[in-house]
Amino acid sequence: MVASAEFGVDKQMSESNNAVFLSYTSEDADAARRICESFREAGVEVWLDQSELRGGDAWDAAIRKHIKTCTLFMPVISANASARAEGYFRLEWKLAVDRSHLIATERAFIVPVVIDETRDSDALVPDKFREVQWTRCPAGQVPAKFVERVAHLLSPDDHKVPTANVHARGTIPPLVPTRPRTSRRLGLIGAATAVVLVVVGAVVAYNTAFHSAAIGMVAVLPFENATGNPANEYLSNGISESLINKLSGLSGLHVISRTSAFAFKGKKLDPTEIGKKLGVDALILGSLTQHGSSLNVTVELVSVRDATQLWGEKYARPVDDVLQIEGDIAATIAQTLRRRLSGDEKVKLRRDETSDPEAYRLYLKGRDFLVGTDQEMDKSIDYFQQAVARAPDYAMAHAGLADAYTVQAFLRASGRAEAAGKARAAVTRALELDPDLGEAHAALASILYLFEWDWSGADTEFRRGISLSPGSEAVHEAYGSFLISMGRLDEGLAQSREAARLDPLSVQPFHDMAINALIRGDYDQAAAGFRRTIAIDSDWTWGYIKLGRTLSLQKKCKEAMVQSEIAERRIAGGAAPFSRSWLGSTYANCGDIARARQKLAEMHAIEAKRYVDPATFAGVHASLGEMDEALRWYQKAFEDRSPDMVYAMVASRITPQLADNAGYQAIIGRMAFPQPAK
Repeated sequence: MVASAEFGVDKQMSESNNAVFLSYTSEDADAARRICESFREAGVEVWLDQSELRGGDAWDAAIRKHIKTCTLFMPVISANASARAEGYFRLEWKLAVDRSHLIATERAFIVPVVIDETRDSDALVPDKFREVQWTRCPAGQVPAKFVERVAHLLSPDDHKVPTANVHARGTIPPLVPTRPRTSRRLGLIGAATAVVLVVVGAVVAYNTAFHSAAIGMVAVLPFENATGNPANEYLSNGISESLINKLSGLSGLHVISRTSAFAFKGKKLDPTEIGKKLGVDALILGSLTQHGSSLNVTVELVSVRDATQLWGEKYARPVDDVLQIEGDIAATIAQTLRRRLSGDEKVKLRRDETSDPEAYRLYLKGRDFLVGTDQEMDKSIDYFQQAVARAPDYAMAHAGLADAYTVQAFLRASGRAEAAGKARAAVTRALELDPDLGEAHAALASILYLFEWDWSGADTEFRRGISLSPGSEAVHEAYGSFLISMGRLDEGLAQSREAARLDPLSVQPFHDMAINALIRGDYDQAAAGFRRTIAIDSDWTWGYIKLGRTLSLQKKCKEAMVQSEIAERRIAGGAAPFSRSWLGSTYANCGDIARARQKLAEMHAIEAKRYVDPATFAGVHASLGEMDEALRWYQKAFEDRSPDMVYAMVASRITPQLADNAGYQAIIGRMAFPQPAK
């Protein structure tokens, strides 16, 4: 037994090299005692440094000898240690780091333990410590499975560092130490890949440890930008989104979408509370700090049942050091969750997005500005263009550019044809580069649906997108909306429900289900659905507008006016033609002709300054029963190929005046909608 007699251990010290050297500051003596006793009871040999208490040349020589010959070096990290810039334990740490450079990377040596809430970003430790796993032993309480793991590492047959694995809550195995390179380029791709590695380990660990409670649904919460530099915010967000997208591609795992996950950004809530709101089994949490030219990433997997940490990992990654292992990591996740993978899935999981960190940074910036003001949308396009200029073979950047042009074409009628054409060209290039990119197929589906009115082609591409990205809420939601507009209400409802399951805090899938009910004529269900969207986001003006319209169809005009007044206050002074169109129809349904015409006047005033979609005027005139004027505007919307005309086939369910109008039915006939199955 190699240990201090002061702790009641055998006074005769063994010369065995197969021991753990436990290094700590004197303020943490009690915690160190408990750690020692836990390992001693399991028959693990431990050497406790008592130099600060006893000192002397002989003792110094003994310490150096044991650090040089021990099998594992276990530094105790704490606030006490971080508060001391000097101390003999720091010499021990330096000696251990020096020795680690002589040890093969496949072998575990430094195995840090943390006895309090000290975080890696706050700890005053050698950089080498940040490259390996830290295990939390609160106040020196050591998880039994960690004792087993250390004993296993000390066995002659298992000196190699194990793959990430967990056998009990709170137990975190050490990882392979990595040696940083000297490249100075910012390792953005490396950082994202490192996080994928971390999460793979988390999922592997969870499933290995809890066979009876495998993960069915997880949420990747937004990573904390622990550096505090706002300029790194897009990177911490981007890593979270990358993980969501990567894990969502696995059919054996359901992942909450970005909208719902990011609703908790910056909020300090209990994991159990978050889990209940999202309906998940576990949360993936993380933080990002930058130290010079390297990025430090911390990730943990937390059970929502009791808020315990099931697994955790730390990585200090230099520049492009991990891109080559991304495919292996993703495959490890999939193989852990599912017994067999198809050949196509294996290829997909091993696909690299780009090897250019700057192109990746520009891509993340483009996503960040994708939806916003006109100026922000222009920035989004500019960033995507820069990304593809740097990395012409970057399929995701081309798909992002297609999304940006699609949003621009939908929201800006001026130059719509040109923007739609650019969107088509970008998505075509993305699919040439990567035919199995689900996001690109979904982008192509939207273009075919909204601008080209190729209903069959859009359906095919939506289905392809879902098959490639089964966990993507956005694809399910978009396909559900498409199916509703095609009159395939049951199929649309199924897609909307799946989108809501994946994105329970987003208004869009619940809005789609409410629209579905409205088209069916189930006004009570529709009203309940719109009320739910308001409960999710009380600032979402469309919830009040559409609830008012639904109530007006039920002739509950007093309630309809209450909702409409809320909406009026919210859009006052703003240029929102479609909002005014829906409000005008609500007023017309309730017999308030003056206010309906007021909405028309407001839209004409906006039209004098910029293009207004003709369908906005048509809807109000139809609700007023002015069918000739309504048809004139619908004809113009058809000629302009207004994206809002994609709902023309089901619009008569919301605006009954259109149902039996021959002129309107003729326009629908020219749009060649497929006939839904009876």
